[in-house]
Amino acid sequence: MANVELKNLTKKYGDVVAVQNMNLKIPHNEFLVLVGPSGCGKSTTLRMIAGLEEITGGEIFIGNQLVNEKDPKDRNVSMVFQNYALYPHMTVEENLGFSLKIAKVEKKEIEQRVKEAVQILGLEELQKRKPSQLSGGQRQRVAMGRAIVRRPDAFLFDEPLSNLDAKLRTQMRTEIKKLHQNLKTTVIYVTHDQVEAMTLADRIIIMKDGYIEQIGSPIEVFNKPVNVFVATFIGSPPMNIIECDIIKKDNNLFIQVDKNTTFLCPKEKINSLENLKKVLIGIRAEDIVPLDNAITSNNANWTFEKIIDLAEPLGTETQLFFKLSNKEIISRMYNPRPVNIGENIIFQIAINKVHFFNYETEKTI
Repeated sequence: MANVELKNLTKKYGDVVAVQNMNLKIPHNEFLVLVGPSGCGKSTTLRMIAGLEEITGGEIFIGNQLVNEKDPKDRNVSMVFQNYALYPHMTVEENLGFSLKIAKVEKKEIEQRVKEAVQILGLEELQKRKPSQLSGGQRQRVAMGRAIVRRPDAFLFDEPLSNLDAKLRTQMRTEIKKLHQNLKTTVIYVTHDQVEAMTLADRIIIMKDGYIEQIGSPIEVFNKPVNVFVATFIGSPPMNIIECDIIKKDNNLFIQVDKNTTFLCPKEKINSLENLKKVLIGIRAEDIVPLDNAITSNNANWTFEKIIDLAEPLGTETQLFFKLSNKEIISRMYNPRPVNIGENIIFQIAINKVHFFNYETEKTI
C-alpha cells in the first residue's frame, strides 16, 4: 500500500519560499492533481517527493517510510517528465528495460515486465523503433511505459502533456486515466491546465505562491471555491467577478452592480452583507442565461438587459460578451441562435448560482 504523506514540507531558495509548510495525506490508489499558475510550487513539491530536490524542512513518507534521506532510486517512485527524457540511441524496448538493467534485474524478469508495459500501452508495433521515429504521443507512451516497468509505489507526472497538441492531449488524458484504473496505484500529477486537472483528478489541490489555497474533488472546487483566486482559476472561461456596492433602501438590502443594474440581496446573505459597503460577486458564464434560453423564470432570479458587444459561435454554444460595471462579462448561450453585435438581450441569473466574496479579503462569504 503506497500512502504518501507530507508533513510541514518547506522549500526555500535563499529568501524565496517556493513551498510553505505543506501538510498532505495521499491515500493509496488516489489520483491527486496539483494545479496552479507558473511559480506556485507544484513542480517543486513533486521533485521533493521524487528526491530530485533537496527539502529545506519537513518530512516525506512513502508507504509509511520516512524517505527524506533516501536517494531517488530507493524511494520506489517513477517520474514522467514533459520532455520524455528518452535515450535517442536505444529502441523502445531498450528504453523500457534500461532502468531494470541498471538495477541488475534478471533478464527474464526484464523481458516479462517490458512485455506487460508494451501490452498495456499498445506499443507492440513500435518496439524496434528509436525515439526519432516516434510521434510526440508515442514518445510520451514510451515514457509512461518506462515508469510502469519499475512497478513503483507511486507515479509522479510533471506536466506530461504540455508538449502535445490539443487533440493529442485529450487522447493522452484518456490513456492516463485508463492506466490509473488498470494499475490501481497512487498518482501525483502536476499541471497548469485546469481542464486536465478537472478531468483526471479524484482530488485537486490548487496552489498559489507556495501555499495550498483549496483541496477538494473537482466538483467541490468548481461549485464551492474558497476565494476569488480559486473561483477564477478553475473553470473555462473564468468566473465573472464584479465589484458591487451594497445599498440599504426602504428596509431592504440591494446589490448595485452599476447605475442601471441593481438586484435585491438574497435573504440568506442579508446578515453577512448588511454591515459591508462593497462586495464581490462571482457568476459563471453558463449561469448568465439569455431569458429566451432560460429553463425557469421566477422571483428567485435576477434579470437585466444589456447590449451585446461581441458574439463568438462555438457550435453547441455561443459566448456572448457585454459590459457590467465597465467590466467585460461572458455569458454562455446553449442551443444558440444567431446574435448580432449591438442587439439587446435580457439575461437571467439564478440567485442560488451567485457566489459572494469579501471585497477586502476576497474570501467566500
